[in-house]
Amino acid sequence: MATAASKLMDDATTMGGGTSLTTGKEKDVVESTLRTVDESTKTATGVSLFHILTLASIGGSLALFFAGKKSAAIFVGLWPPTFQALKSVADTNKENRK
Repeated sequence: MATAASKLMDDATTMGGGTSLTTGKEKDVVESTLRTVDESTKTATGVSLFHILTLASIGGSLALFFAGKKSAAIFVGLWPPTFQALKSVADTNKENRK
């Protein structure tokens, strides 16, 4: 059973070990890894990894706020839109590659 880390290593090896962003038919290692982890999380839990991260950051922001750490709470509270944007981009690129 391949883990996300071993898949990442396999992808990096087949690409010649390069870490730069690629275009065209070549695979972007980071994007394919995120998509693989998201799909395995969705299979295991029924919920997307990005949705879990969004809810966790909202909860963490609330916990920090009530603990009196308002600056940290604001910082963590800015993460959910980023996670949702990443989900949107991953889904859009997934549809474009079909």
